[in-house]
Formats: sequence, C-alpha cells, structure tokens
Amino acid sequence: MTFWLYLIFIVLILVFYFIRRVYKYPKELDFIPTVSSFKYISILLSNGGQHEIQKLIRESDPNKIGLVKVFDFGWKIHITDIEYAKSFLSESDSKIRNATQNSNKYFHWKRNEVSNGDHWIRQRNIASTAFNRALRPDMVAECINEFIMLLNKWADIPIDVLSLMKRLTIQILGKLAFSYDMKALDSLEEQPYFLEIYNKILQHLLNHLFTVFPFLNSLPLKRNIEFSSLIKEFDNFIFKMIEQRKLEISKAKNENENTDLLAEILDSANYEEYNYTNKELRDNLVNYFVAGHDTSATSFAFSRDIQNKAREEVINVLGSTSNLPTSENLKDLKYLTAIIMESLRLYPPASILVYRKPTKSLNLLSKITIPKGINISVNFWQIHRNPDIWNDADKFIPERFINPTKETKSSWIPFSIGPRNCIGQNFSMMEQKVVIALTLLNFEILLPPNAQHLDEIPLTKNLLLHPKKIDIIFSKLK
Repeated sequence: MTFWLYLIFIVLILVFYFIRRVYKYPKELDFIPTVSSFKYISILLSNGGQHEIQKLIRESDPNKIGLVKVFDFGWKIHITDIEYAKSFLSESDSKIRNATQNSNKYFHWKRNEVSNGDHWIRQRNIASTAFNRALRPDMVAECINEFIMLLNKWADIPIDVLSLMKRLTIQILGKLAFSYDMKALDSLEEQPYFLEIYNKILQHLLNHLFTVFPFLNSLPLKRNIEFSSLIKEFDNFIFKMIEQRKLEISKAKNENENTDLLAEILDSANYEEYNYTNKELRDNLVNYFVAGHDTSATSFAFSRDIQNKAREEVINVLGSTSNLPTSENLKDLKYLTAIIMESLRLYPPASILVYRKPTKSLNLLSKITIPKGINISVNFWQIHRNPDIWNDADKFIPERFINPTKETKSSWIPFSIGPRNCIGQNFSMMEQKVVIALTLLNFEILLPPNAQHLDEIPLTKNLLLHPKKIDIIFSKLK
C-alpha cells in the first residue's frame, strides 16, 4: 500500500512539473522573483505551517522588489510591498475582477467579496446598511454571559482556545444573523450540529493534496462524494434557518423587536427594490461566518504583564462585571484596542487577499506593468512583518498602536482597504473588545504549566490563519 501511495505521489509531482513547463509566464514577469515550486509544495504536503510558507516567500525576494510569483496551476503574483498594495487595491471594479477560487467553486458559493460588477455593488450597499444597523455590543455581551458561565464550569482546566472561540463566535453570529440559538455554549462535551458539519467541510477543503492538484476535486472519489453530501446537509440547515426567520419576521408586530442581520438585509433590500433569493442570502451569511468565526482566537495569547495592564484599563472604563459595554465606552479601551490591532498585524484573518485578475494591463505606481489575466493577491503577512516598516516586526508590541505614526496606520491592513475592504471589520473589532474585556474582568488567562512560552503562535498553512492546537487555562479572579 505504501509503495502505491509513493508511486501516485511521484506521478502527481511529475504532472505538476509538466504543467508548470507548459504554462510559461509572460516575459513581462521576468524581473519578478519566483518562489521555488518544489519547496512550496513540500511545505504544503508536509507538517509545515504558515510561518514556513511565509519565510520561503520572503527569502524568494532578497532584493525587496515587493512582488513574487508562485506557480499554482497557473502563475500567481503576491504583492508584498504596501505602496504597490495600495495602488492595486484602489483600482476600480471595472479594471480588476475577482478570480474564482478552488474553495469557492467546490463550496458552491458566489460569495459577495468574490462577485463582480453591478451585482456586487448593489449587494455591498445593502449589506453595509444592514451591518451598521444590526451591530450592537449588548447582543455580543449577552452571548459573553453564556460564555462566562461555561468557563466557570471549566475553570483551571486546559481548553483548546480555537475550538472554544469557534463555539463563541458561531453563537454570536447565530444570534446576530438569525436570532437563532446555535446551542454552541451549552457544553464543551458535545459538538453543536452546525459546527460539526462546518468542521467536516473545512477538513475536505483544506486537504492540501487537493489544493496542490485541484483537478482531483473533479474525480468520482469517495472524498468528493462525501463532500457533496456534507454541502447538501449544510445548505439544508442554513436554508431552514432562513425560512424560519423569514416567517418570524413576517409575523412580527413590532418592527424593532428582535432585530438581526437577516432582518436588516431584507429590510434594506426591500428599500432598494432588490429581491434576495435564499441562495444569495445563504452565500452572504455563510461568508460572514467564514470571515469571522475565529478572529479572536489569537488575541488571547498575550503575556501576563500585558494582560494585567489591559485588565486595569477595563476595570477603570467598565467598572464591575455587571456593567455591559456600550459603543461609547468601548472607544475608551485604548490599550485593549492596541492589543487587538497588534494581534491582527501579526495574525490577520487571512494570510493573503483572494486572487483578482486585471481585465487589461495593470500599471502599479507608474513603475510596473502586469499583463491582463494574471492572478494577483496582496500578501498581508509580508506587509505586516516588513522590518523596514515595523521595528521588531515579529514581536508582539501593542504600544506601537497607542500613538501610531502615519506610516504605521497606513500599513495596517488586516481587513484590506479600498472599495472591497472587509464589510465586517467594525463588527470584528467590536466583538473582540467585548469578548476580551469581559473575559479579563472574570478570569486570568494562563498557559498550562508544562506549555512552552509562545514567542510565536503556531499556525496551519491555510489561507485563513488558524492557530494549531493551543490549550489555555481560564482561572477565576479572586
């Protein structure tokens, strides 16, 4: 069996290199350094993580050109320079179109951030209005109270922080999006149905053999049959929630009662005379979940000194644990905001932007011309760890965001910038402030006694930056 697996692996590698030789990059890209395909694939198919991938990308550009090209069944460019990134991200939708991603294709989404043209503009306007009206710190705080009750039962016991934050965030998003109780915080022993299905889908999507060789997704393999079945099950669950909430909204007498994101989207769409299909609602609501389901996980991994300083600020601003945060007093949590911003600098929600294709030759800062049809992405990781911009770029130093320089502000882009910046960035920042503030009022956050000090958080190699298993202890404050 092992012999045949090795043989298949060798054949796939040979196929990859044959295709790479067939797909010659345009001569205009000669000056852009190339990331070693062999090293890149080796990391993807081994136990390496995001740190190893990004180290390879950085080493591939010793002259700091600010661009690298990668072969991934077609040539793709990563922008690693902030000024080139600003130029690229400021281009209009008519000049640059989002490219279809393998994960989008096989998850059957037409996600809003990867749509194009008038369809995207209209949905973006509707969603922006809905998000601004639906965001409320009290809704997040309500879920945090459930979260605190759960942690009280597991005090002083190591807990996988990523799994924990997934539970919290789907509970928040369930209530935010559908006024629906996902039952995610009832117990740590049982996996909520929604999260169980979603995790199984992620396992399939993030199978790196299928990422490196995407044509495998089209074959009648057992894995693909199981994946299609999971998607159908997932869709049925989402569609059922949408229909249930639509029925509740139609029966509601008080328009201001139980306001949630779905209600606001439907109300905004009605005002714009846009008739949302259930499929469009599903695509957009799932997109919000994927973008924000574990953003807070890396924000808990800070030292005791930083934690104590943040707790002191939270106590000064919020007072006792019974006081719920408001939009106004959240603005006064300057140091906590700096902690979150520094965490997002080092560990943005995604390592790179979804790929986009120029519809005609693209000129960056009147210096570089990239031919049309080439997949281009902005590498947030490289920009956020550029030592020419950030002192001690790989170190966690929240103070850099207390009185940030103009260069610091303009180089911090975890939610992207320009017309396609992340629509949920304000919600993400608000959610993280409420989550961490109320947790600090109740618990001291510790690593287990036998755990190594985390100078850097170990990450998976996925596009979405997931920490590998990290256990954390929540100890009740005395």
